[in-house]
Amino acid sequence: MMQSVVARPLSLLLATALCLPTTTVLAAPAPGAPADPSTMTPEQKLEKAKQLFGEGNAALEAGDAVTALGKFEDAYNNYTPERHKFNFNIGVAAHLAGDCVKAKAAFQRFLDLVPEDPNRGEAQLKVLEIDRSGCANVAPTTTTPPTTTTSPVDDEDDAPILSSRRSEREDVIDRERTTADLKRTPPLVIAGAVLTGVGGLAVIGGAVSIGLANKKANDLAGLASPGPTGFPSGNYAEDDVFNLDRNELPANNVATVVLFTAGGAMLVTGIALLAVGLSKRKKEKKAAGMAANDRRPRLVGAGPSVLRGGAGAGATIKF
Repeated sequence: MMQSVVARPLSLLLATALCLPTTTVLAAPAPGAPADPSTMTPEQKLEKAKQLFGEGNAALEAGDAVTALGKFEDAYNNYTPERHKFNFNIGVAAHLAGDCVKAKAAFQRFLDLVPEDPNRGEAQLKVLEIDRSGCANVAPTTTTPPTTTTSPVDDEDDAPILSSRRSEREDVIDRERTTADLKRTPPLVIAGAVLTGVGGLAVIGGAVSIGLANKKANDLAGLASPGPTGFPSGNYAEDDVFNLDRNELPANNVATVVLFTAGGAMLVTGIALLAVGLSKRKKEKKAAGMAANDRRPRLVGAGPSVLRGGAGAGATIKF
């Protein structure tokens, strides 16, 4: 999934982090601009951040995630700390560089500070992937090269405090997946609709076949020769009459039986599948609604605990 991020055009990635139109041309830094961020104007800081972001994106495209990480962090921490969308790019570069701790922190910061962004879903999945893999519990194998600015800002001074918890993020991801699943048409409903439609057409075809068979029987009755049974024993004056009596009418009767039998079976099965699928979907929506509105205290953990002068038990309750 990270490969798709790296492959995005430079202008699109730049717009993602700096909130610029995709047609924006990266401007070069002003000649003689001071290197110290504290002496730069907001416009100069933004131009410097654009330059660093372009260099970071070029490094990502070249496969150098470590250099890209340093560029993104320099742009965010030292020049545009208010542009929190940078955290998504920092997380991407850190994850590609093998630093799961820094990647998780950046993705969490992005989710906490950017409430609406098309990359939120991918960031949530990456945090969940990092948590489940446990790679954030292992020391990173790569280091970020030092920045070239003369007055670097400490991460603890500039980085916002994370407020989301793992359980809350997983709840958000689960709710979004549940909502997406509820919007999809259940397979039982699709199968039921197809069988109902095909069965209905077959029954209609059987009704048409009955009409055709009745017409052929009437035609034969009008062509019958006098006799005990109304027809001679296998001799007809014309071949068409013989074919009508011995081939077309029997085939028509067989088609009628087949269409009614198969069509009726498919129609009944389709209606049953529709009923089951719609009933199941109704229950799922009801269960999802109850889960969303459930605010009752819940026991999420329990275990022994040590108390002064003895021992006891502890419990964790979620409200």
